[in-house]
Amino acid sequence: MQFGLYLRSFLTDRTRSLQEQIADVIELCHVARDSGFSAVSMPQHWVSYPTTWPQPFQMLARLAPETGSMRLMTGIVLLPLHNPLQIAEDVATLDQICNGRFTLGAGIGYRETELEAAGATRKERAPRLTESIELMKKLWTGEVINHEGRFWTVHDAQMGFGTVQQPHPPIWIACQSEGAVRRAARIADACYLAPQVGFDNVEALIDIYQDERAKTGQDQGRVTISRGVAFGTDKATATAEALASAQASYRMYATWNMQEDTMVKINIEEDSKVDDWAVAGNAEDCIEGFGRLEAMGVFDLAKSFAQGLESQGVTGVEH
Repeated sequence: MQFGLYLRSFLTDRTRSLQEQIADVIELCHVARDSGFSAVSMPQHWVSYPTTWPQPFQMLARLAPETGSMRLMTGIVLLPLHNPLQIAEDVATLDQICNGRFTLGAGIGYRETELEAAGATRKERAPRLTESIELMKKLWTGEVINHEGRFWTVHDAQMGFGTVQQPHPPIWIACQSEGAVRRAARIADACYLAPQVGFDNVEALIDIYQDERAKTGQDQGRVTISRGVAFGTDKATATAEALASAQASYRMYATWNMQEDTMVKINIEEDSKVDDWAVAGNAEDCIEGFGRLEAMGVFDLAKSFAQGLESQGVTGVEH
């Protein structure tokens, strides 16, 4: 199993300037790089006061020279909010900057404020994402392309440069429902299970993903997951820290109406069991939790928060 860091968790302190926090994230990337982590990721939301969400492409471009051989990932970019020509150019640019270390993580989004600002609706999210990926794959061939779709029309379009990775960087689709998992199996390189998906749903969604891959004549694909991690001297201490972190997230997601009928139930409610959605405890507990995910078929794990590191002697981490 490979491990990455979800960096937005380290950009949440509104008592300090964003510049100061970005400097801390750079130092954190140095520690992760030297400790054997495989990737860092940055998510996306718009107009998200009072929370802080620096935009992913710009952040990852800044981090490119600080991360050695680690991969850089949008985790995730909300594709239906964007013109796919712009994202295709952004992806190619960042893949050139980092010399082929970029992974495009994409999702459909859910906040009405963002969708309205982009001129999109909830019903259009999935078809917009699907058409965007189709159009971007055409553009990344480097050929002159024509496209007449439901949302975008492009005639005689050709990018001036391509991606380092061929035919294009890996595409991971964020999933919290059966429909999203099947979509990822058909049009992407990996299924990226969100941190809110409880352990009781992980195995079922993996089975659906691999079933859809088989139906479409593909290999088993790649299953990845974002998971909260709290590390402490004992289970009780780590669990308390995990709950404290989760409560803030739960209130934010509840305000944003994240839960939808088609999704698996969000398992980070304030009264939920930590073991439903996080890996928490001492070293042995965490190893056991990671092994549980690996046995289910998870290949990559992005830590959506990492509490308790300083108490264990890990330096350079401010969170």
